[in-house]
Amino acid sequence: MRLTPTRIATVGLLATVLAACGGSGDLVAEYVTATSAITEQMTRDAFAALPPGAAPTHDQITAVVTVRRRALDAISDLTPPADMAPEHLALITAMEEFVTASESFVAAAADLDAAAFLAALEASTDIDVLADVVSNACTAWESRAADLGQPVELGC
Repeated sequence: MRLTPTRIATVGLLATVLAACGGSGDLVAEYVTATSAITEQMTRDAFAALPPGAAPTHDQITAVVTVRRRALDAISDLTPPADMAPEHLALITAMEEFVTASESFVAAAADLDAAAFLAALEASTDIDVLADVVSNACTAWESRAADLGQPVELGC
C-alpha cells in the first residue's frame, strides 16, 4: 500500500479521533497525576525552604509563599476533565485566596525585625483560616478523585 498525502492525513485524523475518544477515566487519571505531582513538588520545595522545627524567618516564609504561588499557577494552567471541574475551581479559588493573603502578609512584614516578624506570624489568624479552607478544598478534591477511581493525597 502506497502512503499518499490523503492516506497520511486520514491516518493522522483517525489517530487524533481515537486519542480524543479515550475514556474519561484516562483524562481523570492524567489530570489527577499532574495535580498530585505539582502538590508533591510544592511540599518538597516548601520543606526545603523551611525545614520542620526551624524558627521561620521572613526570607524562608517568602520562599514558601513563592513555592505556593508557583504550584497555584501550575494547577491553574491545567484543564480539568468535566468530572473534576467543580473541585478544580474550588481548589484554585481557595489556593488563590491563601496565596494572595500570604503574599500580602510577607509584603507588610518586610521591615519587621525577627522578633516582631515571629509575633506577626503567630498572630496571623486570617491566614490560618484560609489554610483550613485550602485543606477542605484539597480533601473534597481527593474525595472526588477517589470516587472516580483515582485515589490520591495532594498533601496540601
